[in-house]
Amino acid sequence: MRSLVWLILIFSISFSQGKPQKYWIVFKDKGIYENVSLAKGSAFYERLKFSISERSYERRLKTVKDERKVFDYYDLPVYEGYIEQVRSLGVKINVVSKWLNAVSAYLDSEQVNKVKNLPFVLEVKPVAKSARTVDIYEDLEIEKPLIDYDYGRSELQVRFSGVKELHKMNIIGKDVIVGMMDTGFRLTHEALAEVEVLAEYDFIFNDSTTANQAQDAPNQDFHGTLTLSVLGGKKDGKLIGIAPGAKFVLAKTEDIRSETPVEEDNWVRAIEWMDSLGVDVVSSSLGYIDWYTYQDMDGNTAKITKAADIAFQKGIVVVNSAGNERNTSWKYVVAPADGKYVIAVGAVDSLGRIASFSSMGPTYDGRIKPDVCALGVSVFGASPSSKDTYVYASGTSLSCPIVAGIAALILSTHPELTSFEVRDAIRNTASRAGNPDNDYGWGIVNGLSAALYHGPIISNFPEITQSLNGYEVSVYVMSRSGIKEVFIMSNNQKIQMSLVSENKYSATLESLPSVLSIFVIDNDNRTNILTKYFEPEPPKSEPPKSFYLSQNFPNPFNSRTVFLLDLPEPSHVNISIYNLLGQKVKTLVDRYFSQFVKDFRIVWDGTDDYGRELPSGVYFCKLETPKYRTVRKVVLVR
Repeated sequence: MRSLVWLILIFSISFSQGKPQKYWIVFKDKGIYENVSLAKGSAFYERLKFSISERSYERRLKTVKDERKVFDYYDLPVYEGYIEQVRSLGVKINVVSKWLNAVSAYLDSEQVNKVKNLPFVLEVKPVAKSARTVDIYEDLEIEKPLIDYDYGRSELQVRFSGVKELHKMNIIGKDVIVGMMDTGFRLTHEALAEVEVLAEYDFIFNDSTTANQAQDAPNQDFHGTLTLSVLGGKKDGKLIGIAPGAKFVLAKTEDIRSETPVEEDNWVRAIEWMDSLGVDVVSSSLGYIDWYTYQDMDGNTAKITKAADIAFQKGIVVVNSAGNERNTSWKYVVAPADGKYVIAVGAVDSLGRIASFSSMGPTYDGRIKPDVCALGVSVFGASPSSKDTYVYASGTSLSCPIVAGIAALILSTHPELTSFEVRDAIRNTASRAGNPDNDYGWGIVNGLSAALYHGPIISNFPEITQSLNGYEVSVYVMSRSGIKEVFIMSNNQKIQMSLVSENKYSATLESLPSVLSIFVIDNDNRTNILTKYFEPEPPKSEPPKSFYLSQNFPNPFNSRTVFLLDLPEPSHVNISIYNLLGQKVKTLVDRYFSQFVKDFRIVWDGTDDYGRELPSGVYFCKLETPKYRTVRKVVLVR
């Protein structure tokens, strides 16, 4: 009897402690950063400005329209002191999110209770897992397109979405950066070989490879390859994506190995990274419901939804699949599609009928969802089974990149628009905008109508041909109200352009100026401008051969000292100053560089993170990247 009691006791202890689960640990405040000044010109403002790209700063400014509002409470870092106290309980931190003021970590039940009792902890909530809905695929190899178009079998989805007319006008997403979060991306596929990727990162294994690796499941990068090709693929005669001229930032966030749950914290980490790089649009064909209830789909509860809405408020057009849950017990949209600002995308077939799987609304708080629908049945895309294999697939995973691609097209012809204005254009021109419902939302998207919503549209670039008379410059323009005038401003001269064919205007210049600006004014006196620069590009320097952080100069120093940084490849970089006790006193750099850098100047003025002058003494400057670490000894003399 005694041994039986012992066995029961052992079982109950192991059961109560249980297998560690991943949780969000949310803090009550930002600790010592709580009252830091974010006034323009303050030390912290400048630090935050340095932590993001110039493009990210400009995108935020375009949205808030006031430099004093570019940074807010969400941008303040999570207080390291809180993180260290959590670590002292034997907890290994997984993800740190400044936007959520939280960290994620694996905790057993005992650790959960200990963490909850910390005075600075607001709540401890499970990290949600993916809905893991399955899209339907049918592989095929292409020998000859059925339709005699360069689009091949992708012609239907391009035409159905009202995008073909935009492509004819050379509106293809040029100079727009789209961030994609998915399972991985096989860039060796022929339809992706010409895709311009500015940065990529694997948030599962923490490296810069988003294609399959040895530790991945064999079909890990299948889903991401497919969605990327629908949005930005390009292979004449086989597949043309919705925005084939866009540039991309790729994040591998979803681990499909059966023993590994797909969790939301990687998504949160990835979108904060994408924000810092300056992406304009995010396409996310993912959804999370495990640990959540329908009551949580209120746009304000799910952690991933909060992060998505914060990104939208910072100027990123966040587009997410509504989910494939209509025929399940769940039925409704999945996080983060429940977001107040997120554009949730449902699916229809080629006859415009709602797909049998497409998740429905409303959100728990009564808002209409999805926002819009796009073709999501038998969408054509690339399969990584081989370099020239393609697939038909169905799911809101496929309708999502179509709408995200349309957002990129809108921004490429109207770069001045905010995320909210892009959403207005997409929703208010959809097929049911006058009577939205919880099946279709505002209706089926139309790319051309959405692009025209905020005024006349103009090509992403001029067509320029040289002749005996000089240079013929042509653009395509269109407006809902008709065109009043199209002209070139060159060297302070106004040169009228003439209509030469449908929507096409041309003029001849004797020579090309360094800056060419083309203006279009419609009959409502709304204007659009295309500017082309012809300055010769400076010769490109060769990347450095290795990582390097120079010794600071001068050293010793009094008021300021300079380090030089070399990076031979894109990389995340952290450069921080430590005192003799090993305490970090100043973060000089904490950001991702999307290309190599050579002799990049980093200045330290001898202050800490709060702008306070540090005392004389010996300090250490530490450089950390995923592939390289080094330390430099620094002497400060007051």
